[in-house]
Amino acid sequence: MALTTLKSLDAEIKQLEAQKKLVEKRDGEVPQAIAVLQKYSKVLTPVQRRQIAKIVGGIGGADLDSPARVAKPATSSAKGRSLGKVAPKYRLPTGETWTGRGLAPKVFVAWSKSAEGKAWGAANLGEKYPPASSAKSPVEVGRAVLKKARKVGAKAVKAPAKKVAKKIARKPVRKAKKG
Repeated sequence: MALTTLKSLDAEIKQLEAQKKLVEKRDGEVPQAIAVLQKYSKVLTPVQRRQIAKIVGGIGGADLDSPARVAKPATSSAKGRSLGKVAPKYRLPTGETWTGRGLAPKVFVAWSKSAEGKAWGAANLGEKYPPASSAKSPVEVGRAVLKKARKVGAKAVKAPAKKVAKKIARKPVRKAKKG
């Protein structure tokens, strides 16, 4: 081998060893830098956190979002108050429950369109779904509703309408004051 080749290889080895020492030094500083970033990540915007996470990449399993995603109680953005779990407001005869918040679940919508749901609705005007607070079990409530709907039949629709008409007729009409 030529002398120049040995010298160039030796210089390249020294350069690589120097780079290795520099990388080892930086590797020792990376966990400290990540700890500092995690400590102050709460003051960073989500965009800044994503940018830093992109720069850091997967080095040492750095996850800047993990401190920010600590389990917090749900808060209402309008008033800043904590929202806890809500007891179910409605319970179907099949046992499914719903708190009454948000869109009605598909199960509830399907039940209200079924024969059983229509019969219950006819027997209980003014109510959307069976309440969850009933003392009877959901199965007993469902059976009672069906039994009542079979007995009453078409009369269930007419009778409440008459009651509502009587209530309206009894209420006095308020006259507007002339000012």
